[in-house]
Amino acid sequence: MSIKKKLLFVLAIVMAYLFLNIFQVMNESLNQKKKLSEAATLNTLSSKLSLFIHETQKERGMSAGFIGSEGKKFGDVLPKQRVLTDESLVKLKEYVVQIDLSKFPEELQKELSSLQEDASKISSIRAQVDGLKIRMQDSVAFYTKMNTKILHVTDSVAKVSEVADLVKVLSSYSHFLKLKELVGIERVVMSGTFASNAFAPGIFAKWNGLMSSQVAYTEAFLAFATDDIKQLYAQKMNDNSINEVEKFRSIALAKVNEGNFGVDPQIWFNTITQKIEILKTI
Repeated sequence: MSIKKKLLFVLAIVMAYLFLNIFQVMNESLNQKKKLSEAATLNTLSSKLSLFIHETQKERGMSAGFIGSEGKKFGDVLPKQRVLTDESLVKLKEYVVQIDLSKFPEELQKELSSLQEDASKISSIRAQVDGLKIRMQDSVAFYTKMNTKILHVTDSVAKVSEVADLVKVLSSYSHFLKLKELVGIERVVMSGTFASNAFAPGIFAKWNGLMSSQVAYTEAFLAFATDDIKQLYAQKMNDNSINEVEKFRSIALAKVNEGNFGVDPQIWFNTITQKIEILKTI
């Protein structure tokens, strides 16, 4: 083979190698673009779910307070809260419609469908609350069950993501939302306790379990959180509402057997709501 032919042969090999590498780079680039696009979708979905659960947590607490007071309290603020809940639900639904769910696992699709089914029953529950035709524990159970499904969806979102950094952030966020949900349940439990001025049978154990679980989820959240999020959390925990909630807890613990707490349930509700609003900003 002449030198010229050899050079052409080598050139052909080099060109083939270059084209192969270009194809691989383009393919990897497309795959990375797809992963980043899906990650952005999941991130936005988590944000919409977070806003929805924040509003349902408030509606749950106000509904319980309305029933527990036989309609004497929270009647002025509950309708306004329902508007906020509805607005967050509309935004969530509008975004879900835009998503091509077929790209994601069937588990995530089923959980979103189940959540939407529960959300469709809110109007019926509200009518029962307004007419005082539902027990407080049943009203609380409905919202808590729905919120649990929201948390299941956020768990699934974290599992689906293929972007390592986002997986860590979403895992941290999932633990944080569970922490926030437990604080919301504590708000309901202790609103009823302070209103009745005594711990009902089994309620102290439930409350104690809620506080222990909050500690566990806080630790899990911080274990996955980035340094800037940890710093933000530490900063927010200096808010006065955090200390005030601890004072109310201390009163309840000191008088666990005798009761007669001397705590206005409305003030407790407003104070711990301020704490939850602080958590929302993280």
